[in-house]
Amino acid sequence: MNFFEKYKWLAPMQLFIGGLLAARVLRTHTLVFAFVPWNLFLAVVPLYISYRLNKSSDKIMSLAWLAIWLLFFPNAMYIITDIFHLRERPDVPQWYDLLILFSAAISGVIMGFLSLQNVEHYLRRNIRAGLVPWAILFFFILSGYGIYLGRYLRWNSWDIITQPISLLLDIKQDVLHPVRNNQCWLLSGLFGVWLHVLYRYFKKFRHEGPLFKND
Repeated sequence: MNFFEKYKWLAPMQLFIGGLLAARVLRTHTLVFAFVPWNLFLAVVPLYISYRLNKSSDKIMSLAWLAIWLLFFPNAMYIITDIFHLRERPDVPQWYDLLILFSAAISGVIMGFLSLQNVEHYLRRNIRAGLVPWAILFFFILSGYGIYLGRYLRWNSWDIITQPISLLLDIKQDVLHPVRNNQCWLLSGLFGVWLHVLYRYFKKFRHEGPLFKND
């Protein structure tokens, strides 16, 4: 089964969001939320990479896929913060914009969780089982930090290639001066833990059905 066949069930939500955006453009003749399709594309990237990770039989290539996935994974979670763009605007009710941003956020998180499940499957085959939960938590804390870098310092995933020195200098300041940069680590930790809890619920519903069943 190829990537598109496996994840075609995600298409209705993307079409729904696309329809909302198209209707908004026709109504307002503006591209206020033009960033939404791009951010959704960036959320698809780690899902595709994780799919390729589990298809790879070469150890070196698998490690390369894992490293690239780790670089792009925060993008799927970052969409949550697009809600910051919500405010009253002419011609379109605020609830309509909320529906666009919230739908995109949910879609991005689901794709991120699916990609993490693929990575978790890979890890369980290649490292000690006891290390996997810690790796998952680390990924979420790192994702929280990625959200901070993207939302507040305005860095992108590809800046590790285009502006590596400047990016690493900013990261160095956060690591060497955690007290001075306490908001950075508070955001990273709280978002990381929150996403970790959501991920546990996601797996519960996906594999075991409802949390509470009728007697």
